Amino acid sequence: MTVFKYELKQLKKNIIIWSLSMGVLIYLMLPTYLGFISGTDAMMVEAIKNNPMFEALGLSAAFVMTPLGMFSFLNSFAMTAAAIHGMSIAFSSHTKEYLNKSAEFLLTKPLSRRRVFFSKLLACTTDSLIVGAAYITGAALALLTVKGISVDWRAFFLIGGSLVLLELMFVTFGTAAGTFFPNVRTPVLVSSCIMFAFFCLSSMSKKIQEPVLGYLTPFGFFDPVRIAEAGFYQWNYVVWYVILGGGLLFVSCRIFLKKDVVFGG
Repeated sequence: MTVFKYELKQLKKNIIIWSLSMGVLIYLMLPTYLGFISGTDAMMVEAIKNNPMFEALGLSAAFVMTPLGMFSFLNSFAMTAAAIHGMSIAFSSHTKEYLNKSAEFLLTKPLSRRRVFFSKLLACTTDSLIVGAAYITGAALALLTVKGISVDWRAFFLIGGSLVLLELMFVTFGTAAGTFFPNVRTPVLVSSCIMFAFFCLSSMSKKIQEPVLGYLTPFGFFDPVRIAEAGFYQWNYVVWYVILGGGLLFVSCRIFLKKDVVFGG
């Protein structure tokens, strides 16, 4: 647990900032956006129907006009932030050992490389779970403060949970990227570019209605409309999620076990 505690301590400030930011922002924004659809403003309904952005996000006008639909709309953008966060912390956890020419984990007590690898992964996973829990809690409290609405809480937690699952997949991407390219000096910038590419690919997949492209981007794994209708995630994407994540971690771990460790200042 030495490496895990050390890595988690390094992430402590990050966890606090991201948890508060994600939780507070969704708590403040959700009631405001729900206010836009609470009335029977014909202009608002028409604006939503004719907005291509909703189509690119895979959201119908009828769905967006519901509390769960509006949460899904905001959740789509929150997922982009969560993706950057998840990938950047995992990416940085590996690149820092090479950029700083350090190997602090070997100065404590002898540990296997496998334990070091999974301790780093566990610390990043814990960070993501805490941030995700803060976000879902903030969203739930926001919905509870709005009077006169009805929410399918099972669907809500599934849609909110999709943000956590997406972030964990990007943690896997960051772990793989940090293992393959340990000398990258700008993990946040690289993570942002990769997130943007995946997000655009997902939007294109939904725009041209080509589900095969959805397998190429984690943003395509979670369709809030279908989640709300079926009451669970799509099984084909769940299976692919497990295969993709497990495969990347397996390959990354194998490479990490063979990498040289850099010492010195």
